[in-house]
Amino acid sequence: MLIGILAGLGAGALWGLTFIAPKLVEPFAPFDLALLRNLVFALVSLAILARYRAELRAIDRRGVVISLLLGLMGYSGYYLFVAYSVVLAGPAIAALVIGALPVLLAIAGNMKEKTVSWRALILPLGLIALGLGIVNLGAMEAPMQGRSRADILLGFLLAVGALLLWLYYGLLNASALKERPRTDAIVWTSLQGIGAGIFMLAFLPAGLVLGSSRLVDLPLFSALAGPLWFWALVTGAVSSWLATYFWVIASNRLSVALSAQLIVSETIFGLVYGFFLEARWPQSYEWLGSLLLFAGVLAGIRVLTRNRVHVEAT
Repeated sequence: MLIGILAGLGAGALWGLTFIAPKLVEPFAPFDLALLRNLVFALVSLAILARYRAELRAIDRRGVVISLLLGLMGYSGYYLFVAYSVVLAGPAIAALVIGALPVLLAIAGNMKEKTVSWRALILPLGLIALGLGIVNLGAMEAPMQGRSRADILLGFLLAVGALLLWLYYGLLNASALKERPRTDAIVWTSLQGIGAGIFMLAFLPAGLVLGSSRLVDLPLFSALAGPLWFWALVTGAVSSWLATYFWVIASNRLSVALSAQLIVSETIFGLVYGFFLEARWPQSYEWLGSLLLFAGVLAGIRVLTRNRVHVEAT
């Protein structure tokens, strides 16, 4: 169980980088980073699968299709939503909206398969929900960094879209792995990476037509593109492949209701990275919200260790 907890927290720390990378590759667009990131993810995955052919053949055809679709939902689509949310509303709001995922995923997972008593979930989920509410309300009342309320609202809505995509991703991923308990985590991760790359390439024509990409007017192989390539490699190999591998381990070892609470670590790390990026200290409501989120994580881990088997009748 400890390995599952550490893997979940590690995934959150690596995923948190996605909340600052879009701002660090300007003047290139978030679409450009999403494209290169997912291509890196796919290439790393292909290289790894070349050494795991026997394990790959052990996965049924339906499982392969599901894992490829997971790449679309959890990476190509999700990251485009997050990237534009960060640009419009800033990393803090994007991180905090996505931070609602532990609450929703834990509730949905426990409704589908009750592994923890609802009474035991009240405290951690309540703390997480309260922390998210305080920070989001505060951010909407005090727009930062010269952003308009309209931009913040649109960025908020995009973050909600990303949240819904990942919610379905988390449920489908856990269900598919439960049906295939002997699936190799490295192979399952790599199949998702290939799916993410395929679907991102499919989005490329639309991105060019809609003007979402700057690749047509900015040199891709120049010093100007250095940050783009750097963050594409970091988010593709580390925030995508390695983080997904960690999450597959956590999903295999922990129930959905319990592992979901560990996703809030992504929000906490995303907030910390965002404050460094914006070179500022958290405001009072951000301090309070972050402390409540952290307390929720600790309470969730306590539930995880004390309520793994015992389920009260409700």
